[in-house]
Amino acid sequence: MGILSDGETASSGDMQTALKALNGVLKELPLMGYLWPALSAEASLTWTAGQTVSLPADYYAYPVVWSQATGTKVQLVQLNHAQWLATPNRDAKGSTTHFYVDPLGALHLWPVPLVDPVLTIQYQRIVSDAASTTSPGLPQYWVNPLGYGVANELVLKFGVPQDKRVEIAQRWDAKKNRALESSVASEPICFGVAD
Repeated sequence: MGILSDGETASSGDMQTALKALNGVLKELPLMGYLWPALSAEASLTWTAGQTVSLPADYYAYPVVWSQATGTKVQLVQLNHAQWLATPNRDAKGSTTHFYVDPLGALHLWPVPLVDPVLTIQYQRIVSDAASTTSPGLPQYWVNPLGYGVANELVLKFGVPQDKRVEIAQRWDAKKNRALESSVASEPICFGVAD
């Protein structure tokens, strides 16, 4: 951005502002299409009674939930919002076969278990905040684009001239798009033809 000359050191306030911008960019990467490869280990969920179970504090998305109420590990089927709303008798009691995660992050079991369903979950964790002494846990090819992402977040705060703003935004967009393309799993694409 040209805010500091070569050899100049940023103030602690500016460093904190830049760190907040980095955290903002990291938190928005999943919205841009980057699926953070931060899967959790399989973790236990605590059920006390009823239909709702609290999710881990670092839960972001993409849950896979199992029940071992019968002694055998059985994967539960996830319901999306429309399916959950269309489920008849959501208060039905019985052996849990399905779950729904509401927009507020609570996990709902269906049917409502009468005994402990012995739940475990694997999920994508939220992005941890960056610290000034550690690098974000991303592949190396994201390091350079992130610098432009942070600069793009800070141009207004530091009064960067319009021509530099445009250049920074264009470089962020180009570098981000290349990194996103490289992040896509290279798996075969299969399709069928409907009659």
